[in-house]
Amino acid sequence: MNQRSNFIYTVLEVVCTLLVIFGLGQFFNSVSRWQFGLMNDWSAIALYCGSVIVISIVVAILWHRKDPDRINPAHRWLETFIAFYLVYMICGYAFAKILKTQFQAPNYVLDTPIGELGGFWLTWTYFGFSETFAYILGWTQIVGSIFLLFRKTRLLGTFILIPVMINICLIDHFYSISPLAYYNALHYTFMLFFILSLDASKLIPVFFAFEDTLKYSNWKFWTLNAIRVLIVVFAFVKIYSLRESFQPKTKINGVWRVNKLNMAGREHHPDSVWSKIYFEWRYGCVLKFDRGNFKKMEDQHGDYSLNEENSQLRINLPPALGEQKGDSLLLHYYYASDSALQLAGLYNKDSIKMDLIKLK
Repeated sequence: MNQRSNFIYTVLEVVCTLLVIFGLGQFFNSVSRWQFGLMNDWSAIALYCGSVIVISIVVAILWHRKDPDRINPAHRWLETFIAFYLVYMICGYAFAKILKTQFQAPNYVLDTPIGELGGFWLTWTYFGFSETFAYILGWTQIVGSIFLLFRKTRLLGTFILIPVMINICLIDHFYSISPLAYYNALHYTFMLFFILSLDASKLIPVFFAFEDTLKYSNWKFWTLNAIRVLIVVFAFVKIYSLRESFQPKTKINGVWRVNKLNMAGREHHPDSVWSKIYFEWRYGCVLKFDRGNFKKMEDQHGDYSLNEENSQLRINLPPALGEQKGDSLLLHYYYASDSALQLAGLYNKDSIKMDLIKLK
């Protein structure tokens, strides 16, 4: 490696060492609480990151002047120290999955409608659904960490752990998991990339050693590239055509509460038949029974078609178990307001009228 590369590696090494020291502070509750508050304050995060970078550059400059070729054994010791820290911390998260201290949603969360869950509990409930998946994820982290303990297998360990940690970083960010957990995932991933970069001189020839013998003027070269483009285009066209086959989104899409219901000229309490109607963009429609009156009744799933020109709505429901013919509703609709819908028509040859209120 040249002098510039050596200096960059020294900077990164000092950065990782400072991150390890900061991370070890989480063993103390008072420090951990302070760090949690720090990670909730963007100005404090910027100051923290800036301080780490400045200190690392200053230390690296002083160290590089005395050891420009990175021959000091302290470099190897620090690399091992960083690797061992990663093993301890990542294994902790892994054993939390195996011993079920992670991904265990409480009953009050499990009884909450999924649309009302925040990102954290949505993630915990989703990943906690399958114990096997949690075990696989945990053991993958443990195996990768064990490989990280030994210099001979350290590179293999980084290849196992980096995809897992990148995925965790994305989940922590986009699902608003704890800021401190997000910071931990980020700095573990950063250190893994640092350890990976130590073998860059070996990896670059491996990944970029292939030389294409086809010439730019060769018809085989252009044919192969055309096929490559077509493969991607065909994949796009397939999904695009599938999307276009769905009914377009309209004003009727959403959740509607049945406010008034009249069937065959007789007024019904809204909860005595259906309590809600769901018109979905892709998944048809669902007529939901009130659970207080119909505990054993299954919600009716069907499909619908909308003729906006004639203000006509048709709902087709599949036959119940043991029956040959399903139910159907042929309705005319009228929007009394953006959140009020009136339906009138026929339900299996009987007249039906409904007033619906839009919930969302």
